[in-house]
Amino acid sequence: MNIIVGGLIQESNTFSTRISTIEDFKRYYYMTGEEMSRPQKSESELSGFYKAAAEEGVALIPTLYAGAVSAGVIERRSLNQLKLELLEKIGANPACDGVLLALHGAWVAEDSDDADGEILEAVQELIGKHIPIVVTLDSHSNITRKMIDNCAALIGYRTFPHADFAETGYRAAKLLFSIIRGEVKLYTGVKKLPMIVPAENQQTYRGPMAELWQEALEGERKGASVATSLFAVQPWLDVEEMGFAAVVIGTDGAQASAEAERLASIAWDKRKEFDVTLYTVRQIIAHITAESSAGVPFIISDSADSPGAGSPGDSNFVLCRLLEEGADKHLHCLLSIVDGPAARKAAEAGAGAVVKLQVGHTVSPSVGSPIQIEGVVERVGDGKFYFGGGTIAKMEANMGYCAVVKIGTISLLIMEHPTFTGDPAMYRSVGLEPADADLVLVKSANQFRAEYEQISDRIFILDTPGASTANLVSLPFRKVQRPMYPFDDNFM
Repeated sequence: MNIIVGGLIQESNTFSTRISTIEDFKRYYYMTGEEMSRPQKSESELSGFYKAAAEEGVALIPTLYAGAVSAGVIERRSLNQLKLELLEKIGANPACDGVLLALHGAWVAEDSDDADGEILEAVQELIGKHIPIVVTLDSHSNITRKMIDNCAALIGYRTFPHADFAETGYRAAKLLFSIIRGEVKLYTGVKKLPMIVPAENQQTYRGPMAELWQEALEGERKGASVATSLFAVQPWLDVEEMGFAAVVIGTDGAQASAEAERLASIAWDKRKEFDVTLYTVRQIIAHITAESSAGVPFIISDSADSPGAGSPGDSNFVLCRLLEEGADKHLHCLLSIVDGPAARKAAEAGAGAVVKLQVGHTVSPSVGSPIQIEGVVERVGDGKFYFGGGTIAKMEANMGYCAVVKIGTISLLIMEHPTFTGDPAMYRSVGLEPADADLVLVKSANQFRAEYEQISDRIFILDTPGASTANLVSLPFRKVQRPMYPFDDNFM
């Protein structure tokens, strides 16, 4: 059995001003050919593919496996380059029995709402409809008809914060092997809901998503499903074919469709349980002042500016509010911001230098302005760290030029490139310890909980402007089909 493996993984945020290019992939990870089969530094869908293949003596044919930090839409030229390289490498191996692809599922191009569907359609057309494709997806995928029509099965993550990358790849590979051997004939049941809910309350270890997964796993146990996936969809997509999806892969078509309908109905009934309480910076400072003897840091999430959700990461909103409230005089605060020019200037000045910098909105000048700060360069880093050291799979990150600038009692980590900020390892890589701070800023909707909940139970989501805000009704949606929750309600 010969199986082609590949992947193109990126999440888009259509409200973000940060256009993505192929360079984002080459900076994050970009593996071709035999490079894919070598031991990797981090767990991924790819490592799951290889584990399953090794167990069953299946030959894997590597092609292209690339990923990038979330961003706005990807430019067409770069998407075409990635697609062409993937297709050329697949086409060079015509004698294959199946294909394993790792995609995200919420990838949008300048001129296409469904880049993942476009990739799948092109691959299926190239290899022929008789060759099965099984796809792994992020649980925040937006499932489209084109995606469903061009694969044998869609298999999504089951955890959020995401921890089961390799497990998802392993399950997908095992399923594909069974299909090729003729052990199962599968049908797909899909039910989409006109519903978008905040990512901040989508964690799978408690709350509404945990309860939904209990129902889904019970359906699998009873035989209604071979593999169920719940795609809560990342909410910052203004596309026509938008919404929550329950996808059930089963051996009986009617039963699979009924199970998808059942799970979607439960999800709809729980829609208001995903609501998020938002706080202002002033309210957080009041909380800290009232609990000054607690000795536990307050973790505040500026999820509206989360690079992991495609936002630029360059907002200075929280820094401005802390300075206005005088927090630089008495609170030990850790903050981060993406600002390439300021990061380079501070890094080149070196530790101990006093610098005056303009910081903020270098990527998104249309939605905010820089502010001037003066501080001491506390430390310069090499920009590299691993996140996921505790409960999620380790991944490598690279901030590029980076430096910590001390503004009174505020330590501001300025970085050249956006990265996932929801792990204490980011601050620790430049000598800052979140557990010792009064206040720690993360720019992450939910993924940060995997590590930060081990440090503190004082966690608050901020009410801030940005492309990935939890206040979904504040965003300028234009293309989504109506009615759609939360813009409309009580219509089903």
